[in-house]
Amino acid sequence: MLPLLPANLWNRYAAAHLLNRAGFGGTPDEIHALETIGVEKAVDSLLKADDDEDLFPVPELIPPKERFAYQQRFKAAVTEEERQAIRKDFQNTERLDMLNMRLWWLYRMRYTSAPLREKATLFWHGHFATSNQKVNDPYLMWQQNETIRRYALGRFPDLLKAMSRDSAMIRWLDLGSSRKDHPNENFAREVMELFSLGEGHYSEKDIQESARAFTGYRINQETGDFKMVMRDFDPTPKTFFGKTAPFTGDEIIDMIVANPQCARFIGRKIWVFFVAENPSEELVQQVADILTSNGYDIGATLGEIFRSAPFYATQVIHHQIKSPMQWIMQTTRMLEIPLPDARVLENSLAALGQVVFAPPNVKGWDGGRAWISASSLLYRYNLAAYLLSGKARVLGGNGTKTAVIPLDRIAPISERTSADSLLAQLGFRVFNVPLTPKQKEEFLAFLAKYPTPYSDNVIRDLMQLMMSTPQYQLT
Repeated sequence: MLPLLPANLWNRYAAAHLLNRAGFGGTPDEIHALETIGVEKAVDSLLKADDDEDLFPVPELIPPKERFAYQQRFKAAVTEEERQAIRKDFQNTERLDMLNMRLWWLYRMRYTSAPLREKATLFWHGHFATSNQKVNDPYLMWQQNETIRRYALGRFPDLLKAMSRDSAMIRWLDLGSSRKDHPNENFAREVMELFSLGEGHYSEKDIQESARAFTGYRINQETGDFKMVMRDFDPTPKTFFGKTAPFTGDEIIDMIVANPQCARFIGRKIWVFFVAENPSEELVQQVADILTSNGYDIGATLGEIFRSAPFYATQVIHHQIKSPMQWIMQTTRMLEIPLPDARVLENSLAALGQVVFAPPNVKGWDGGRAWISASSLLYRYNLAAYLLSGKARVLGGNGTKTAVIPLDRIAPISERTSADSLLAQLGFRVFNVPLTPKQKEEFLAFLAKYPTPYSDNVIRDLMQLMMSTPQYQLT
């Protein structure tokens, strides 16, 4: 069991840390609202929050029936010129569908009233790491995203079973070609190596035998949903983890999650994503014990983590490198501006190394130090300048301007007559932790060059200076 955070250690810095790790950050007012209700109610409010689905209408995507109709038109085309025209039209539509899909999820992350559910959905997206580059069907990718969101804070066994039946996953790991006389081992291998146990906790024989239990899993071409084709399923006995029976795919998953290593594997990944890298074996086991005792309830487990003293340790707060997604969401929330336009978003996420629906490989994003390179750090600094100034030339743009930052709310006129007062106001907003003496000295030296009350341009330049520091890349 994790030790609880003492009540006297709950303050605005702790509340900001919770909002950053259980979501995508917030304004000082939103942080203050969490601070005033205490850690118990603050965590409960994040766990129980729901979205208004009407605020995030699903973009129009090519449904399976239309995709099938396209294939029929393509086959019926008489000339190569006709086929090329049909292919080009369909590819352009698919490209637009994928762009709209990404924007739909990005806007949902930015404006959600349930930030923890979206953060958990992002976590599981990286865990299951399915890419549209192979799936090649935005509709199936949307279905998977909705499945993950539905189970993101539920029971892990339910999520794992749902993902085994997910059409995008079936295509991603070639389950659609697995049949009793020729089982495909890709999913059976990854379900243990990447999704539940980690390397070294199963044998090649376990892979071969369990692959037979997942035969017959198919995609309904009319609806895009899962269907079971029993004539392709292998109903004969399989020997898995030393037991022999005519196991089904669900029974294999039940045996996997019953293995104590599964709770340690999932517990470690949860801790690394939401808390800190390199957890001790003691911490991993404590989280594993929580998962085991509550039936792998992810929401309940996160609730215990977010109430625990280790989550608020000094070596945890403001020590995690922001992912590109975290950087963009937390920055726009902190500045109280909308997301930049689609072109800037697409270019920025590609340059920074985190394009949703396109993880780099089956292991997902490495995270941590891998988020930062000389070029990506410079891009973060330039992106901060762009968001603060609206000068599209910073990113080689075409004249598009960013939203107007509400500087009168971020730095009220009453705070602009004193350098110390202004730094206290802006320092907490930007960093969510106290300024170090070195930081304060640097920022005071900058302000000393300008008369009071400080102008809007000085405020922007000061915030750009703050955001162009290594410290701003941490959360």
